[in-house]
Amino acid sequence: MPDLTAAAFAAHLAPMLCVFAAAFLQSATGFGLVMIASPLLMYFYDPKLVIIIVALVASCGNVAQSLLMRRHTDFALVGWLTLGALVGQPIGLRVYQMIPALWLKLVVSVVILLSLTLMQAFHVHAEIRPRNSLLTGMIAGTSATTTGMSGPPLILYFSHARLAPTEIRAVACTFFAASNILALTAFYLGGVDFAAALGEVPYILPGLALGIAVGYIAAGRVPAKEFRRALYVILVAMCLHTIWGAVRAL
Repeated sequence: MPDLTAAAFAAHLAPMLCVFAAAFLQSATGFGLVMIASPLLMYFYDPKLVIIIVALVASCGNVAQSLLMRRHTDFALVGWLTLGALVGQPIGLRVYQMIPALWLKLVVSVVILLSLTLMQAFHVHAEIRPRNSLLTGMIAGTSATTTGMSGPPLILYFSHARLAPTEIRAVACTFFAASNILALTAFYLGGVDFAAALGEVPYILPGLALGIAVGYIAAGRVPAKEFRRALYVILVAMCLHTIWGAVRAL
């Protein structure tokens, strides 16, 4: 049973603030919770433990946000993405169990950064259609159970989508909610021990709740062009941060 005294929460203030910043960004843009929280929490926890902690925390945050934005959600699009994730996550779980997380994060970040550069250089984009959504969901699902991050493939997919920022946030949060639940189920069935992660989550949830609340107030005040630019900046920054951290740790 976790120690729920004020002193225990004070001792976990730094991880809580990391999750607050990530939750604020997630609530305001639809992306960023896992991408921001994961590398920051790795300063305090083992990388593989962070993946489980973030999956637990993100499932709470994304379920809450998906309910708040359900009127703006394209559930057909979410369905295709989730079906893809259902196929991809068992593959990712197997890779998670076999390969060090550090190498996985490095490879994924390099691939995403190269893809983003090519898309910007040649103005390539994928249309929102069932086949592309299914493929994106598979990539995101595989990434979710290997590195804990399913957001980058979705950002690439939505980077040129003819969707309003509110619709992108709604679809992203709803898909992430489904993906988080599926990922946790896959981890559980794969024999991953949740005890250590469950002992840390209660100290982090207050930062999640406050970040969502503040971000929800700020959401919708950013014009579409600036919104999409922000998504690119977030993705590039996180890829570079992950690559730099991985190279330093080698």
